[in-house]
Amino acid sequence: MARHTQQEIPVIDFSAYSLDKDTVCKENVQALVDEIHQAFSNTGFVYLENHGVDSAKVRRMYEVSKKFFALPKETKMKSCSDLAVSEHGYVQVEQEKTNPQLPHGDLKESYNYIRCLKSKKMPDEDLPELREVMDDFYKVCTKLTQRVLEIMAMGLNIEPSFFSKAHKGILDGDNETCLRTLYYPAVSTDCQMKAGQERCGEHTDYGSITLLFQDDAGGLEVMNTQGNYIAATPIENTIVINLGDLMQRWTADTLKATKHRVVVPKLDEGTQRERQSIAYFVTPDKDFMIECLDNSNKYPPVKADDYLKQLLNETY
Repeated sequence: MARHTQQEIPVIDFSAYSLDKDTVCKENVQALVDEIHQAFSNTGFVYLENHGVDSAKVRRMYEVSKKFFALPKETKMKSCSDLAVSEHGYVQVEQEKTNPQLPHGDLKESYNYIRCLKSKKMPDEDLPELREVMDDFYKVCTKLTQRVLEIMAMGLNIEPSFFSKAHKGILDGDNETCLRTLYYPAVSTDCQMKAGQERCGEHTDYGSITLLFQDDAGGLEVMNTQGNYIAATPIENTIVINLGDLMQRWTADTLKATKHRVVVPKLDEGTQRERQSIAYFVTPDKDFMIECLDNSNKYPPVKADDYLKQLLNETY
């Protein structure tokens, strides 16, 4: 049975379908199916434990990412994202405004890796290891994603492979699922937040699901069912998974995309420390048509790429 944190976000044991297992008897995962479905129908967020992702690979991602963010700005800008084309590449501090209602962009920087566009905007001369490490981690996240999507499909009583087939191009097709590594600078007298600014403004994610790896700095907050923000406190060796707008639309609001944000935790010493996280934003293949699974036509059919581009244009 899933246990709940004090913050009301369930912690779910994924060992029945863990990546550590080469073969899985799907008849033995019903309890997991029920827990995932209940969580995504209510809070829209879970902590996944015993998932099988090697913690050494997570640490390596953090290490290499930090090397990238430590490069001079002019070096990072050589890999700057061409947002008119795609998110792939470097996004500088304040370039992204996840909550358009706020007066300033987010106090964070990031590097987005989209595998089908991997030949572009990579800092191969300055940090050649970034390409290899991100590509390897992308593959690991893809494997876990396919298992989570199967569990979700089973919870909706549809063909277990339905969602997986809609995302079959993640590794080698026309699919812009994005692995994003993020760096939030320490807030101090040398780096101050502007009035009304946040590390990451209130928003819902756009796509199918998101896998989030966070360090121990804290700051992620999730809106609960009462409309109040609660802390999604880091739990060691877990992955936070949440749903995006497209999945809520796809399931005619059966599953929930929940608002969240990243704030600066209040620390006694007066200096708020830096934060790192890794997000894997999963989206369907670009040409896949999203139609309400219950045939209700609650939302009109839309091509995945058209829907996501509309939302991204509002963010940058």
